[in-house]
Formats: sequence, structure tokens, C-alpha cells
Amino acid sequence: MKNIKRVANVLIFILIKSMSLVAQTAPCDGLLPFEEQNGILTIEMESGVINHPNWKVDNSVSGYTGDGYIYWDGPESFSSLSNAFIVYNIKINTPGTYRFAWHMKINKGTSKGEHNDAWLKIDADDYYGLKTGHRVIPKPACQTDPNNDCPVGSSTLGFFKIFGNTLDWRFVANTNDGDSHRVFVTFNNPGIYKITLDARSSYCLLDRMVLRLNAISDSVAFNLANNESLCYSGVLSVDNQKQVKPLSLYPNPTTGIVTVANLCLDDDLIVTNIHGIVIRTLKMTKTNATIDLSDLASGIYFVSLKNNTSGFSKKIIKL
Repeated sequence: MKNIKRVANVLIFILIKSMSLVAQTAPCDGLLPFEEQNGILTIEMESGVINHPNWKVDNSVSGYTGDGYIYWDGPESFSSLSNAFIVYNIKINTPGTYRFAWHMKINKGTSKGEHNDAWLKIDADDYYGLKTGHRVIPKPACQTDPNNDCPVGSSTLGFFKIFGNTLDWRFVANTNDGDSHRVFVTFNNPGIYKITLDARSSYCLLDRMVLRLNAISDSVAFNLANNESLCYSGVLSVDNQKQVKPLSLYPNPTTGIVTVANLCLDDDLIVTNIHGIVIRTLKMTKTNATIDLSDLASGIYFVSLKNNTSGFSKKIIKL
């Protein structure tokens, strides 16, 4: 009898934990924070809210993960910020020091020293480059900190120049010209933080970025089979999450016509742009339907399903 009670208590505990987890996850919309789990955070670069027209989302170069990659095709800005920010909100559950790297490649010319970088800032307790005990931190903090040097090359307003001298896709993120330092970040407490990307070089393809705890190997964290991290929301209820339908939406990316499957009759299908503005609303009368996006400009949109109190959102790339 005692064993039965013990098993029952364990099952109840597992159920409660599962309900709590469900209540905290939500479809990613570019604004909700991506949640670190077990010391790894993986974000597809195209998942951010992209406002500047010179940031492009593409998938013509093979070897990427997710829906594609991003690159800058505007003027290069080597000494100052471009102010074409893409912000990624993140939720850190496990305090500690993480290595940062992104999956990238040079996509113009054959020089490994050009078209190979971007500006990056991570709001945290410590953000630095490190090589064999030598630390660098971005300007202006490095100019008044006797314990840390300024990186050789460019840095400004808390942003590192992050570069990777690779013509092929690989995980890399260095700072400090001429003597590459890997990039690390320390979070002293769990919480919501922010990663900010800005344009520096053109035609540097950025596919996904990863933060991994020092205790986790690169081979584990940088495995391209790893899924993108889920997004965190503290407002979803368990009942609402149970009603979310597994929409099938294809092709994605698309040049125009998109098929949406697994609908319920009388579902409302809503298309919004990256600013949250509703482009169109469609009342579904069939379980499978097509929507025409051919008149929309190239970019990222969200197709949402509203069914009373439940909702579903899927990102789609219009080529």
C-alpha cells in the first residue's frame, strides 16, 4: 500500500511539473524571450524582428538551419553603429559563464578578412573576449577599467566587432583583430536579458547563434540537429495550450501561395507583419485552405490561428 501511495505521489509531481512547463511556453513571435534550457540557448537569426530594409532573409545558399539566414546588403559601417538593430530577448535559467558563437560564412569574394563580421552586444553581468587569460571588453568600459584591455580593432557603446574568417559554414565568434579572442558572457542570476545585433560588414551570412555553458562541449551545443530554443511566456494557461492545433503550413519560404492544413471550421486565420499589424483576416470554411501572399513585399510575416481563447502563430518567409 505504501508503494502504491509513493508511486501516486511521484506521478502527481510529474504532472504538476509538466503543467507548469506547458504554461510557460508559447509560439515565438520575435518579441517573446528565447529560453535557455540545460545550459544551451539556440536562436535562428531570422527569428528576430527585422525592421531595416537592408537586412535580408534568404535561403539560396545551402547549409543553413531553420528557414534561412540573414545578411546585410547596405552600406558598411566599420567605426560606428549602423543603427539597424535586431533585438533578441532571452531568458536565462542557469546562471554561469557561456561561450557565444554563431553559424556563419563569408559570401562575397575569397578574402577571409572581409565581409566577415557584425556588431554585437549582450546585456549581462560580464561580456568579454578571452584568450589564454587575456581579457578584452568593449569601449567605453575598457577605457577606464585597469583589469581589462580594449580590443584591437573596433568596439563602441558596449558592442564588440564579432568576426569569423571562414568561407564555409561553421560556428565561430571572435573579437580582437590579429589575435582572435573567443567571446564569453556571464549571467550572475536567472532572468530576462537582451542580445542586440547591428550591421557592420555586408554579405556576411548569419544563420543561427548559440550560447552554451562552459561545462557543455561545443560538439553538443553546436550540433546543427539541435532545435531552436522555445520561447517563454508566463501568461499562457494550461487549458489554452491544450487547444492549440498542429497547423501545417507550406511551402515555407514561399513566393506567394501557401497551403494551410489541419484547420477547424470557422477558424480565423490572421496574417500580420513583423510590426504586429494585421494584413488580412480570413474566415476558414474548410479544413485545408490556401492563402495568397504574392502581393506582399518580401520579408517575415506571421500566420496566426485564433479559435476562441486559444491561438497559434507560425513565422513564414515571403521571398
